[in-house]
Amino acid sequence: MITKEAVLDALRTVQEPELGDDLVSLDMIRDVEIDGDKVRFTLVLTTSFCPLGMEIQERCEEAVRQLPGVQHVTITVSDSETMAGAS
Repeated sequence: MITKEAVLDALRTVQEPELGDDLVSLDMIRDVEIDGDKVRFTLVLTTSFCPLGMEIQERCEEAVRQLPGVQHVTITVSDSETMAGAS
């Protein structure tokens, strides 16, 4: 069974290239949801113009897909400016 903690542990292996720390520690992963073999979460980039955004997203998907039982990964990409305005 896939757990939220397992997903977060997998995402802890993904580093933010410019900041040099993992995405979970940087609070860039939000709203993790698991539905059977499907995992969904939001990736919050530091800016909407993040030049490495696609690369970070691909690394996230690759890390989560390595978990046993995961068949589908859906990542919603946002940025910290948008998230700040939403609260």
